[in-house]
Amino acid sequence: MSDFTVTRTLKGPRGKVWQVLTQPSHFEGWLPAKPGTAVLDVRTGGSWQATVVSSTGEEIPLTGRYDEVSEPGRLVMTVPGDAVTAITLTSTPDDSTQIAYTFDVDESMHSMVTNSVDEVLGRVSTVLAETA
Repeated sequence: MSDFTVTRTLKGPRGKVWQVLTQPSHFEGWLPAKPGTAVLDVRTGGSWQATVVSSTGEEIPLTGRYDEVSEPGRLVMTVPGDAVTAITLTSTPDDSTQIAYTFDVDESMHSMVTNSVDEVLGRVSTVLAETA
């Protein structure tokens, strides 16, 4: 296994991207989770939980932890399956934010991880646009 990073640019300032990633109501929008189920303790050693609803209507509780929190530039957290991801936010000159997701995965997983990150960031972008 080795570090694999997916980097994209989001339209919006770094502080606003941080809020979308770390505030429960926004978190529910991009996860996507059932409204009112996200509980986030965004601090190093904290945890998160939320419930998603499958396409068949099944409620699936998800949990994770925050291994590192450095507002507004870096989150290291676990995602379902206990995979660790490092999220780094960097301001760009045009008031956008470069976001980098780094995972420790086998090369065989690179395509799946890229598709997954692109899906999530599509939802993050939608929530960002709605908070403008």
